[in-house]
Amino acid sequence: MRTATKTKHILTALAAGTLATLELLDELPTRGSIYRSMKRAKTDFDDLELQRFYSVLNRLKREGLVARKNAEHGTFWNITSKGLGKLRIIQENKTDYEPESDNRIKIIVFDIPEEKKRMRAWLREVLRVLGFKMLQKSVWTGKNKIPEDFLFDLRKKNLISFIHILEVTKSGTVKELA
Repeated sequence: MRTATKTKHILTALAAGTLATLELLDELPTRGSIYRSMKRAKTDFDDLELQRFYSVLNRLKREGLVARKNAEHGTFWNITSKGLGKLRIIQENKTDYEPESDNRIKIIVFDIPEEKKRMRAWLREVLRVLGFKMLQKSVWTGKNKIPEDFLFDLRKKNLISFIHILEVTKSGTVKELA
């Protein structure tokens, strides 16, 4: 799981309420079952994965996004107001759209100005998530549907005027993509 994804999951879990460290480990979706079994069996698991988790948690603490409180029954974590602001920004820049195949080749071309380079990076990440492949930095191709909520987010971010989405109906020189 990428660090940005871990950050999102940790902040989301803490926004729901103060959690003990092991409860917080349970909130991570891809490794949750490993953490739960460790909690039940009190056995070791991938030390590197646990180290990465604590590394992210400590980075969030240094940045002032979370706070730690020691208590009799363990270490508890909660999200700060700065963390809530960061979570809001993360949620506005979501990239977790569901790819859905329709076997029609789509070409997405964009020319986003330099002052919106973060939006450009967001768009590239979303296109990767949707299963598109980069032909050039601003030209992507794939065979998945474009989700409605993604188009809505493009409008909300005022990016729609910088993007062209084409559907290929006749093969021509794009045969190798089929």
